Amino acid sequence: MLRPILEGVDHLILAGDVWQQRKVGRGRAEAQAMYEELLTLAEQRGINVEVLRGNHDPEGGKGVTWLAEKSILVSHGDAVYDEATPWSREMGKHRKEVEAIVKKYEPQSHLAAACADRAREIALALKVLPLPKLPVPFNFFATALWPPSRTFEMLRVWRGMGRQGLRFLENSGEGASVLICGHFHQAGIWEGAGKLFINTGSFMKGSRPWAVDLNHGELKAHGKLTARELSLGGAEFRLGEVKGRWLL
Repeated sequence: MLRPILEGVDHLILAGDVWQQRKVGRGRAEAQAMYEELLTLAEQRGINVEVLRGNHDPEGGKGVTWLAEKSILVSHGDAVYDEATPWSREMGKHRKEVEAIVKKYEPQSHLAAACADRAREIALALKVLPLPKLPVPFNFFATALWPPSRTFEMLRVWRGMGRQGLRFLENSGEGASVLICGHFHQAGIWEGAGKLFINTGSFMKGSRPWAVDLNHGELKAHGKLTARELSLGGAEFRLGEVKGRWLL
């Protein structure tokens, strides 16, 4: 399904939550097999793959990476909020642990990589709570909306994530002017005070996935940045509508 969007790519950054590393049982094995299939697909095309970790796959990969002489910062996005995933259903049970982790990293909160390390530690502290097995579509609603406080947290974060992303870039971006991340399922673009924040959405139901292309010019410090939607046509994803273009 992803083969067409890999054409012409020489460097692929997977910005976290690529597979459900923390699943248990048969679901984990299936998720791992799909992840390895994606890496093989890229390898067969000679693509250099850089894997970042996310809150669903926190046990491998780097926390952040930089592009265009550190003018672009790429992260999963759980580094943006101090609590990483404030809407997590496990947050209530592990609140004190999370608060202790946040406090430990406060002296380094101006560094992007330290914020990503903080998010990883929080992800590992939030032990997955099993949900009762329910038929479709009730299983989806239980996963997405339980407990009820989770809905309010998600709405709060979605309303403010653009401002928060720009604030994170200003405070912890170490001079970068662009932040690209996933994590938040609502794709979007926010600009302010010379900073640009792009969230690439999600492949999950109710969301739209985006890709961001960086095409370098003759000088490595310059290039064109393009954000575009990935559209599903038939059985394959393809590059869709352009959402924004910027010259670096």
